[in-house]
Amino acid sequence: MQLLYFLCLLSSIPFTYQATTTSGSVELDEFSFDKITGKFEASLIKFDVAFPYGDKHDAFVALAKDAKDVDDLLVGEVGVKDYGEKENEELARKYGATKENFPIVKLFIKGKSEPIQFDDSKGFSTDALRRFVRENTGLYLSLPGCVKELDKLAIKFMKTKGDDRKKILKETENAQKNLSTKEAPSGKIYKTIMEKILEKGDDFIKTETERVKKLQSGKVSDEKKKELGIRLNILQTFQLYDIKGRNVKDDL
Repeated sequence: MQLLYFLCLLSSIPFTYQATTTSGSVELDEFSFDKITGKFEASLIKFDVAFPYGDKHDAFVALAKDAKDVDDLLVGEVGVKDYGEKENEELARKYGATKENFPIVKLFIKGKSEPIQFDDSKGFSTDALRRFVRENTGLYLSLPGCVKELDKLAIKFMKTKGDDRKKILKETENAQKNLSTKEAPSGKIYKTIMEKILEKGDDFIKTETERVKKLQSGKVSDEKKKELGIRLNILQTFQLYDIKGRNVKDDL
Protein backbone atom coordinates (compact mmCIF):
# COMPACT_ATOMS: atom_id res chain seq x y z
CA MET A 1 0.00 0.00 0.00
CA GLN A 2 2.84 2.38 0.91
CA LEU A 3 4.62 1.54 -2.37
CA LEU A 4 1.47 2.28 -4.35
CA TYR A 5 1.13 5.64 -2.59
CA PHE A 6 4.79 6.49 -3.31
CA LEU A 7 4.42 5.64 -7.02
CA CYS A 8 1.29 7.78 -7.27
CA LEU A 9 3.13 10.65 -5.63
CA LEU A 10 6.02 10.37 -8.08
CA SER A 11 3.71 10.25 -11.07
CA SER A 12 2.15 13.53 -10.02
CA ILE A 13 5.41 15.49 -9.94
CA PRO A 14 6.05 15.88 -13.70
CA PHE A 15 2.45 16.99 -14.22
CA THR A 16 2.71 19.64 -11.51
CA TYR A 17 5.94 21.01 -12.98
CA GLN A 18 4.57 21.08 -16.50
CA ALA A 19 1.47 22.94 -15.39
CA THR A 20 3.48 25.71 -13.80
CA THR A 21 6.26 26.16 -16.36
CA THR A 22 6.03 29.45 -18.29
CA SER A 23 6.74 29.16 -22.00
CA GLY A 24 9.12 31.94 -23.04
CA SER A 25 10.15 32.71 -19.48
CA VAL A 26 13.44 31.85 -17.77
CA GLU A 27 13.55 30.48 -14.23
CA LEU A 28 16.07 32.41 -12.16
CA ASP A 29 17.58 31.86 -8.73
CA GLU A 30 19.96 33.65 -6.39
CA PHE A 31 22.98 32.25 -8.28
CA SER A 32 21.88 32.97 -11.86
CA PHE A 33 19.91 36.19 -11.37
CA ASP A 34 22.61 38.84 -11.84
CA LYS A 35 24.55 36.78 -14.35
CA ILE A 36 21.60 36.39 -16.72
CA THR A 37 19.74 39.69 -16.28
CA GLY A 38 23.01 41.57 -16.76
CA LYS A 39 23.21 40.38 -20.37
CA PHE A 40 19.95 42.04 -21.43
CA GLU A 41 18.96 45.66 -22.00
CA ALA A 42 15.82 45.04 -19.96
CA SER A 43 14.53 42.20 -17.79
CA LEU A 44 10.90 41.79 -16.72
CA ILE A 45 10.93 39.59 -13.63
CA LYS A 46 8.04 38.15 -11.62
CA PHE A 47 8.66 37.24 -8.00
CA ASP A 48 6.09 34.66 -6.92
CA VAL A 49 5.50 31.41 -5.10
CA ALA A 50 7.43 28.39 -6.36
CA PHE A 51 4.40 26.93 -8.16
CA PRO A 52 2.33 29.92 -9.31
CA TYR A 53 -1.22 29.77 -10.65
CA GLY A 54 -4.22 32.01 -11.23
CA ASP A 55 -5.19 34.91 -13.51
CA LYS A 56 -2.12 37.02 -12.78
CA HIS A 57 0.24 34.18 -13.58
CA ASP A 58 -1.70 33.45 -16.77
CA ALA A 59 -1.35 37.11 -17.82
CA PHE A 60 2.41 36.92 -17.27
CA VAL A 61 2.60 33.65 -19.22
CA ALA A 62 0.87 35.30 -22.18
CA LEU A 63 3.29 38.25 -22.05
CA ALA A 64 6.27 35.90 -22.00
CA LYS A 65 5.02 34.19 -25.15
CA ASP A 66 4.38 37.53 -26.88
CA ALA A 67 7.90 38.72 -26.08
CA LYS A 68 9.75 35.63 -27.26
CA ASP A 69 11.11 37.42 -30.36
CA VAL A 70 12.21 40.59 -28.55
CA ASP A 71 15.94 39.94 -28.23
CA ASP A 72 16.70 42.80 -25.84
CA LEU A 73 14.06 41.76 -23.31
CA LEU A 74 14.41 38.92 -20.83
CA VAL A 75 11.22 37.63 -19.24
CA GLY A 76 11.95 35.63 -16.12
CA GLU A 77 10.54 34.32 -12.87
CA VAL A 78 11.91 33.88 -9.40
CA GLY A 79 10.05 31.13 -7.58
CA VAL A 80 10.25 31.51 -3.82
CA LYS A 81 9.82 28.60 -1.42
CA ASP A 82 8.65 29.24 2.14
CA TYR A 83 9.60 25.75 3.27
CA GLY A 84 12.74 23.66 3.49
CA GLU A 85 15.78 25.78 2.68
CA LYS A 86 13.47 28.62 1.59
CA GLU A 87 15.10 28.97 -1.81
CA ASN A 88 15.24 32.49 -3.30
CA GLU A 89 13.57 34.06 -0.26
CA GLU A 90 16.54 36.32 0.39
CA LEU A 91 16.75 37.36 -3.28
CA ALA A 92 13.05 38.24 -3.32
CA ARG A 93 13.30 40.19 -0.06
CA LYS A 94 16.17 42.20 -1.55
CA TYR A 95 13.68 43.63 -4.06
CA GLY A 96 10.79 44.06 -1.64
CA ALA A 97 8.94 40.87 -2.57
CA THR A 98 7.46 38.66 0.14
CA LYS A 99 4.72 36.03 0.29
CA GLU A 100 2.39 38.74 1.63
CA ASN A 101 2.57 40.73 -1.64
CA PHE A 102 3.23 38.05 -4.30
CA PRO A 103 3.19 38.28 -7.23
CA ILE A 104 5.38 41.34 -7.80
CA VAL A 105 6.76 42.25 -11.23
CA LYS A 106 9.89 44.37 -11.55
CA LEU A 107 11.53 45.81 -14.65
CA PHE A 108 15.34 45.86 -14.52
CA ILE A 109 16.96 48.20 -17.05
CA LYS A 110 20.67 48.06 -17.80
CA GLY A 111 22.45 51.09 -16.43
CA LYS A 112 19.83 51.83 -13.76
CA SER A 113 20.58 50.95 -10.16
CA GLU A 114 16.99 50.31 -9.10
CA PRO A 115 14.25 48.36 -10.88
CA ILE A 116 10.85 49.84 -11.72
CA GLN A 117 7.89 48.13 -10.10
CA PHE A 118 4.80 47.31 -12.14
CA ASP A 119 1.76 49.04 -10.63
CA ASP A 120 -1.12 46.57 -10.74
CA SER A 121 -3.57 48.80 -8.85
CA LYS A 122 -5.55 49.27 -12.08
CA GLY A 123 -5.36 45.63 -13.07
CA PHE A 124 -2.82 42.91 -13.70
CA SER A 125 -3.25 42.02 -17.35
CA THR A 126 -1.12 41.09 -20.35
CA ASP A 127 -1.98 44.40 -22.04
CA ALA A 128 -1.00 46.38 -18.94
CA LEU A 129 2.32 44.53 -18.78
CA ARG A 130 2.96 45.26 -22.47
CA ARG A 131 2.28 48.96 -21.95
CA PHE A 132 4.52 48.98 -18.87
CA VAL A 133 7.44 47.51 -20.82
CA ARG A 134 6.95 49.73 -23.87
CA GLU A 135 6.56 52.89 -21.82
CA ASN A 136 9.68 52.34 -19.75
CA THR A 137 12.04 50.82 -22.33
CA GLY A 138 10.93 51.85 -25.80
CA LEU A 139 11.09 48.18 -26.81
CA TYR A 140 8.40 47.16 -29.24
CA LEU A 141 5.58 44.94 -28.05
CA SER A 142 2.38 44.98 -30.04
CA LEU A 143 -0.71 46.25 -28.24
CA PRO A 144 -4.41 45.65 -29.02
CA GLY A 145 -5.55 47.83 -31.91
CA CYS A 146 -2.02 48.56 -33.11
CA VAL A 147 -0.92 47.64 -36.63
CA LYS A 148 2.76 46.77 -36.99
CA GLU A 149 3.22 48.44 -40.38
CA LEU A 150 1.57 51.64 -39.12
CA ASP A 151 3.58 51.50 -35.89
CA LYS A 152 6.71 51.66 -38.04
CA LEU A 153 5.36 54.69 -39.87
CA ALA A 154 4.33 56.38 -36.60
CA ILE A 155 7.85 56.03 -35.18
CA LYS A 156 9.35 57.15 -38.49
CA PHE A 157 7.00 60.15 -38.42
CA MET A 158 8.19 61.19 -34.96
CA LYS A 159 11.85 60.92 -35.98
CA THR A 160 11.42 63.41 -38.82
CA LYS A 161 10.43 67.06 -39.09
CA GLY A 162 8.82 69.44 -41.56
CA ASP A 163 7.81 68.31 -45.03
CA ASP A 164 9.18 64.80 -44.45
CA ARG A 165 6.30 64.25 -42.05
CA LYS A 166 3.82 65.07 -44.81
CA LYS A 167 5.44 62.39 -46.96
CA ILE A 168 5.03 59.83 -44.17
CA LEU A 169 1.40 60.87 -43.75
CA LYS A 170 0.95 60.09 -47.43
CA GLU A 171 2.62 56.69 -46.90
CA THR A 172 0.18 56.05 -44.08
CA GLU A 173 -2.78 56.91 -46.29
CA ASN A 174 -1.52 54.46 -48.92
CA ALA A 175 -0.97 51.77 -46.30
CA GLN A 176 -4.56 52.20 -45.11
CA LYS A 177 -5.80 50.90 -48.45
CA ASN A 178 -4.33 47.48 -47.71
CA LEU A 179 -5.72 47.10 -44.21
CA SER A 180 -8.25 44.45 -43.32
CA THR A 181 -11.77 45.39 -42.26
CA LYS A 182 -10.76 44.77 -38.65
CA GLU A 183 -7.67 47.02 -38.92
CA ALA A 184 -9.36 49.87 -40.82
CA PRO A 185 -10.65 51.78 -37.73
CA SER A 186 -7.14 51.76 -36.26
CA GLY A 187 -5.74 53.04 -39.56
CA LYS A 188 -7.95 56.11 -39.30
CA ILE A 189 -6.62 56.83 -35.81
CA TYR A 190 -2.97 56.77 -36.96
CA LYS A 191 -3.83 59.15 -39.81
CA THR A 192 -5.80 61.52 -37.56
CA ILE A 193 -3.02 61.69 -34.97
CA MET A 194 -0.46 62.55 -37.66
CA GLU A 195 -2.73 65.28 -39.05
CA LYS A 196 -3.25 66.76 -35.59
CA ILE A 197 0.49 66.75 -34.87
CA LEU A 198 1.13 68.59 -38.15
CA GLU A 199 -1.53 71.12 -37.14
CA LYS A 200 -0.79 71.55 -33.42
CA GLY A 201 2.75 70.28 -32.92
CA ASP A 202 4.22 67.42 -30.90
CA ASP A 203 2.52 68.60 -27.70
CA PHE A 204 -0.71 67.22 -29.13
CA ILE A 205 0.39 63.71 -28.13
CA LYS A 206 0.59 64.61 -24.45
CA THR A 207 -2.63 66.63 -24.33
CA GLU A 208 -4.56 64.01 -26.30
CA THR A 209 -3.27 61.21 -24.07
CA GLU A 210 -4.41 63.10 -20.97
CA ARG A 211 -7.80 63.81 -22.56
CA VAL A 212 -8.40 60.18 -23.53
CA LYS A 213 -7.32 58.90 -20.10
CA LYS A 214 -9.76 61.30 -18.45
CA LEU A 215 -12.58 60.09 -20.69
CA GLN A 216 -11.66 56.47 -20.02
CA SER A 217 -11.81 56.96 -16.26
CA GLY A 218 -15.30 58.48 -16.50
CA LYS A 219 -18.69 56.86 -16.87
CA VAL A 220 -18.51 55.25 -20.29
CA SER A 221 -19.71 51.93 -21.66
CA ASP A 222 -17.38 48.94 -21.83
CA GLU A 223 -17.36 49.22 -25.63
CA LYS A 224 -16.39 52.89 -25.49
CA LYS A 225 -13.73 52.15 -22.89
CA LYS A 226 -12.28 49.54 -25.25
CA GLU A 227 -12.20 52.06 -28.12
CA LEU A 228 -10.46 54.62 -25.92
CA GLY A 229 -7.96 51.95 -24.85
CA ILE A 230 -7.05 51.29 -28.48
CA ARG A 231 -6.55 55.00 -29.06
CA LEU A 232 -4.24 55.15 -26.03
CA ASN A 233 -2.26 52.19 -27.34
CA ILE A 234 -1.75 53.88 -30.70
CA LEU A 235 -0.84 57.18 -29.03
CA GLN A 236 1.82 55.35 -27.05
CA THR A 237 3.51 54.27 -30.27
CA PHE A 238 4.01 57.96 -31.09
CA GLN A 239 5.30 58.54 -27.56
CA LEU A 240 7.93 55.82 -27.71
CA TYR A 241 10.34 58.01 -29.58
CA ASP A 242 9.27 61.60 -29.04
CA ILE A 243 8.10 62.04 -25.47
CA LYS A 244 10.32 59.38 -23.96
CA GLY A 245 13.27 60.46 -26.10
CA ARG A 246 14.29 56.88 -26.85
CA ASN A 247 15.71 55.50 -30.05
CA VAL A 248 13.20 52.85 -31.07
CA LYS A 249 14.51 50.37 -33.59
CA ASP A 250 13.41 50.76 -37.19
CA ASP A 251 13.17 47.03 -37.79
CA LEU A 252 10.17 46.29 -35.57
